[in-house]
Amino acid sequence: MTPAFRLEGITVGYGEIPVLDRASLTLPEGGVLGMIGPNGAGKSTVLRVLLGTLVPSAGTVEVLGTSAVKARARIGYVPQTHAVDRTLPATVTELVLSGFVGLLPLWKGPGREERERADSWCAKLRIDHLRTRRLRELSGGQLQLALVARALVRDPGLLLLDEPTANADARAEANLFQQLEEVCRDRTAVLVSHDVGVLARHVRSIACVGGGSIVHHDGNEIPADTLEEIYGCPVDLIAHGHPHRVLADHGQGHVGCSHGPGAHG
Repeated sequence: MTPAFRLEGITVGYGEIPVLDRASLTLPEGGVLGMIGPNGAGKSTVLRVLLGTLVPSAGTVEVLGTSAVKARARIGYVPQTHAVDRTLPATVTELVLSGFVGLLPLWKGPGREERERADSWCAKLRIDHLRTRRLRELSGGQLQLALVARALVRDPGLLLLDEPTANADARAEANLFQQLEEVCRDRTAVLVSHDVGVLARHVRSIACVGGGSIVHHDGNEIPADTLEEIYGCPVDLIAHGHPHRVLADHGQGHVGCSHGPGAHG
């Protein structure tokens, strides 16, 4: 099976200091991968590499069976909400339709087919009642779902989300993950977050970014025989100072997080 993407021994950074140093990560198709790490660890850098907007100085990048640049039309990207200018006099429908930029000829705007697809995704994400709202009238969670709809109108094979729950309340967070679970049955998503609690509640598979490396934990594969066997994650949590370990919740399939001997779960 062709993986959703493969990063093999990549080195990439800004200036002389690498953010990622010979880092590797291969992700099978389907499902949601949570990517966690402290600020500046390289989470957004990984997204830029997958989008083809940042080229590693070393290593191999393969996305959806081809190069990152060639795969770009099949990638949906959801930026952080603070990157969106809410003062723009755009409606939710206009924001969602902007997802077709780059897919249509420069001389052709969205037509009936594109508008129907946009309306369909708004309905699936339960924001169809907001289609005529201006961006400034939306809550953080509503804007986030509109950005997800904008990405999904491209019918992407890979969906990249950068801190999608940063400005969402608990209800909006739960709604977002419920929708992701449905739309990712036939596509792959990578969700970046600095909040281990968000990922522990909703995501089975987690990649930890830090110290120049990427370590992939899968909730179904992590050995739980001894604590020593599951060390090795390069991410240091500020609150505890110990590498965190991702463990399967008893009787559930999701992941929980432990922070060293005697830590609370």
